[in-house]
Amino acid sequence: MDHSTVGVAILTCNDWARTLSCLEAVHRQTIRPRRIVVCDNGSDNETADRILAGWRDIAGQHGQDGPVELFGDDNSLSPLVLLRREENDGAAAGFNTALRFLLYDPECQAFWLLHNDALPEAYTLEALLRHTAEQDRHGNETLTHIGIVGSTLLRQDTDLVQCAGGGTWNRWRGTVRLLDEGMERFALTDRKDVVRRLDFACGASCLVLRPLIEDIGLYDEALYLFFEDVEYGLRARRAGWSINWAPGALVRHHAPNADKLTPVLAFTEDPDLNREADYTMLRNRFYLLRRYAPFSLPAAFAALPFMLGTRFCRNQKRRLTLLIRAARDGVTLRMGRPKIPAHREPACCD
Repeated sequence: MDHSTVGVAILTCNDWARTLSCLEAVHRQTIRPRRIVVCDNGSDNETADRILAGWRDIAGQHGQDGPVELFGDDNSLSPLVLLRREENDGAAAGFNTALRFLLYDPECQAFWLLHNDALPEAYTLEALLRHTAEQDRHGNETLTHIGIVGSTLLRQDTDLVQCAGGGTWNRWRGTVRLLDEGMERFALTDRKDVVRRLDFACGASCLVLRPLIEDIGLYDEALYLFFEDVEYGLRARRAGWSINWAPGALVRHHAPNADKLTPVLAFTEDPDLNREADYTMLRNRFYLLRRYAPFSLPAAFAALPFMLGTRFCRNQKRRLTLLIRAARDGVTLRMGRPKIPAHREPACCD
């Protein structure tokens, strides 16, 4: 696939500094994409102004005209666009806005999705494009239907792997496991073994191909936040598409909550999140189980007391009814942006 058919979509919200760092990394790619769109997901005007001003400087340094600023359903064929949304309706809605915009351009055949806290190495896009088709032992392309290509995410400022391409989804508990997490970048599992196990590609950096979108549609906005990339991978696999991994597509990623994991929390796969994130993550887990593995819902509800026990141990007793509601809402499909009453909670060690 030609690099001139790639549209880049960067999602951001109230974080101009990391967004500009991401943009600088994208502009440093060894091959230039056709278009770059930053979807501003409800940031304030000061953040947007800083992004525009900084992006103009970056574009000028790379011999390109500055970006244009668009709102809502505006359209433009400008190669650099800051696309602004009035409200933050979640990661899925933000990426969908950028994808709809890029899909209007028939020359865009692949879409590189990036979170603004991702820093791709200079050859990342080139590596992703090399894996949009599988090859047999003679070097000929096969007819495997690849819809998504995942990157190798590294924890920022280290050579430790956050994930090799993406991860697997536990069909009994609704949890995810990132492949090769915590390993050294030079000790990655064989690519074919990883690809065989991938249920989804991590949405912090992945290449999505137009034929897949035309077949299964865009991200599920009901999830609002968390697991939107997992759901998309499961839907793609169910429709007969393959998920590939480009080991050389290295991206350094700021992993939130990574410093809050303890042996107990790692075992339960429940990071210490704020109330809204805690509710949303659990609700979305049960939503995915309802859609993709309804046979496991009794076992998931049976395990719910163990999940609640971790909150009790953290002195977060007020969350117990909230999380019971989260499981109920996921199963009954009460989705969208959560409305969570604010409560002050003592720290875990208080």
